[in-house]
Amino acid sequence: MVWQIAEDYACASVLLRLPGYSPMPAFGEVIDVPLVVRHAQKSKAQVYIELGLQEDTHLCVFIYGGQPPGEWELREENLPEGWICVVCSGGKPIVSDTKLPSNFRLAKPDDFIPDLVNAANCALGKIGYGTTSECLGHGTPFIFIRRDYFNEEPFLRKQLEVHGLGMEMKRRDFLSGNWAPFLSKTLTMESNFNEATNGAEVVARMLEHIARHKGYIPIPEPPEGDIGTANGYNANGPPRGRAVARAGAGRLRDAIVFGYMMQRHRARGKVEVPEWYVPGAVRATSPETPRVSAAVQASSAATQEALAAFDITHGKENLDRCADTAAFLSMLHHLDDPVDEKADPPELPERLAAKSLFRWEDEVIVTRAPGRLDVMGGIGDYSGCLVLQKPTAEACHVACQRHPLAKQKVWKHIQNRHKGHSPKPVLRVVSFHADDTNRSPTFDMDLTELLRDGQPISYSEARTYFKSDPATSWAAYVAGPLVVLMHELGLRYPQGISLLLSSAVPEGKGVSSSAAVEVAVMQALCAAHDVHIDGRHLALLCQKVENYVAGAPCGVMDQMASSLGDQQALMAMSCQPAEVEPEVPIPSHLKFWGLDSGVRHSIGGADYGSVRAGAFMGLRIMTQQKTTEGPEPLGNGYLCSIRPSLYAQHYEENLPDSMTGADFLAKYHHHYDHATQISEDRSYAVRQPTAHAINENHRVRCFRQMLLGPLESPEQLMNLGDLMYQSHAGYSRCGLGSDGTDRLVALVRQEQAMARLHQEPPVLYGAKITGGGSGGSVCILGAATAEAEAAVQRIISKYAEETGFNPYEFRGTSIGASRFGHIKLMRR
Repeated sequence: MVWQIAEDYACASVLLRLPGYSPMPAFGEVIDVPLVVRHAQKSKAQVYIELGLQEDTHLCVFIYGGQPPGEWELREENLPEGWICVVCSGGKPIVSDTKLPSNFRLAKPDDFIPDLVNAANCALGKIGYGTTSECLGHGTPFIFIRRDYFNEEPFLRKQLEVHGLGMEMKRRDFLSGNWAPFLSKTLTMESNFNEATNGAEVVARMLEHIARHKGYIPIPEPPEGDIGTANGYNANGPPRGRAVARAGAGRLRDAIVFGYMMQRHRARGKVEVPEWYVPGAVRATSPETPRVSAAVQASSAATQEALAAFDITHGKENLDRCADTAAFLSMLHHLDDPVDEKADPPELPERLAAKSLFRWEDEVIVTRAPGRLDVMGGIGDYSGCLVLQKPTAEACHVACQRHPLAKQKVWKHIQNRHKGHSPKPVLRVVSFHADDTNRSPTFDMDLTELLRDGQPISYSEARTYFKSDPATSWAAYVAGPLVVLMHELGLRYPQGISLLLSSAVPEGKGVSSSAAVEVAVMQALCAAHDVHIDGRHLALLCQKVENYVAGAPCGVMDQMASSLGDQQALMAMSCQPAEVEPEVPIPSHLKFWGLDSGVRHSIGGADYGSVRAGAFMGLRIMTQQKTTEGPEPLGNGYLCSIRPSLYAQHYEENLPDSMTGADFLAKYHHHYDHATQISEDRSYAVRQPTAHAINENHRVRCFRQMLLGPLESPEQLMNLGDLMYQSHAGYSRCGLGSDGTDRLVALVRQEQAMARLHQEPPVLYGAKITGGGSGGSVCILGAATAEAEAAVQRIISKYAEETGFNPYEFRGTSIGASRFGHIKLMRR
């Protein structure tokens, strides 16, 4: 359906684009027009008189749209003293036979909403273009509750925030009636929006011109600087135009914004997105976490600043081993610098929220955990496969502090939530780079919510709790370690906890950003509570977070690599269930690169889960084929224990290509796997997922053996690469490939072909999709030479030229979290 919409859009002559637009690369011609605003017709004084309000009364307009009644309740205590809330619901009662509290009023059916917005001190509701434009046009702060899966929301939200008019209210605060601190805060917010709001007039004139001159579109006039001019188009001047050729649809593969494939018109050279959203995965340099290369360049200065700012009582050696850690500590040092009220753009909400997280006179714990680049093994981890993983130079940093109740500081909405109650320990989390994936930058909860009658809530209860609000579902990876430590190690949390996360591991690229967060948080919590566990145990606990709390059916290789990895080596692990083997040094004449395809990867996606389920279905069928008397799983439950030759000779032809869940359950009843469930109404591929698991283990063992031996001949190097190509093909046969990753692998093959054409030895040897597949990144093996580096850069350039997406390049390695340990520091 998305592709069809893009095809249809590509036939349009022109896109008249409004401020706050979301990317629409299918269009060939784009003209930016002013904000379309319904302007107020009455003054604030007139509205107050009609409502019977005193001049000193504060007014909130509640515009709830299609919010189902019954999920929330209007109570008098929702509002601060001196406030009145007008509810806009088309004049209809919120719930039949329910009387509104005395400080709430129901707007009349014929009330003009812009009049109310103009008169109000703030508006409250869900983000949509109409409410956003009216708040911007009238300078009214907008308290918004995030909508589920509304793709336009991040762009409209950013419009509000950069103009000083947007403030988020968490869903739990909205539903519980904890409105007062948010409403009070809007009284101090000031609008800096001074752009044109006559978009309706401008668009009308342009549409009239297009209708009268078929095949022509207006050309923007030079800016004139008055209200009739917006982004260069003079609404009052004579329209001009030029012919437009209808070039049709030019399919853009993998130009991804927030995970959706879109399409670009041939006439356009790139995908246009708002300035704040950087195309590709390379985020704008921020004060939170610089790019790794920038951190390395400034490592000496950052280290000196950190040593001058903090008394580091443990882990000081990490500043020399990890340049990005020095940069993180430098950021901590400047965290509570005075706010620049005139900053353009204004400071991000997460940075403002982080200013009050820590008591600098007491100890703060800092941990670091890298992502991982899957070299070989990938999805074979759940079948007991040997896996080879390279820790990335990119990592997640966490700062953690415990707070005795007498010293605990909390945000104002938490104070209001606790009003009338004794102090409670609170978890407060701030996550930088929230804009990258449109998630809420903060999370908080009372730690007592993790208990039922003095005992930890169940894993299923925790999973339901964190999934209740999609905007904060990411908190499962951060607060999940608290739940697991309660269940597995008996921890309790009588004190408050603050966590600050800053991750340079890009999300959705198939390099285990979630594992890096889990491992860094788990390490920080253990250090803060004086719990000592080894790196392997740490990783196993983090897998429980992913499986039981976040609900993602992954194996343990990601967490093991993030915890136990080392520089210039591949972590080797036999996943039976998690036996770490001697690491495999990366030969000095070889190098691995990771390139992001732009196709957003999700380990929790249906494809990954169905392929995993299909592999275990194959194991169950083969087990019953061998014996029917209460069988234990074949190979002790590990598909990789079956030799490829035995599989081909005795089992393969008896496995179905696919099978419905209903047919499988009727005949075999279960499939051994605790992390996936079989749905009766789904069809599962069986033969290919089973074969991939068995053959991948054999490929990985051959790959390791060759890396450990002398690699002297070109044929040996090409054989290494061919094992990677075979692995990549196995993913595709399972249904876990993608256009983007296939194209990157094809470009590596093209580089090899061009080298042979010029009678030169290839400098790139092989490539494969990584991790859970279905997008994400590609791992490339090549020579550690300038020629190979140049070949990789040609691939990046070619891919960017074809798709408009500039791949993020993963290069370098770093130490795992258990080797890093933790840092203890106090401000001098």
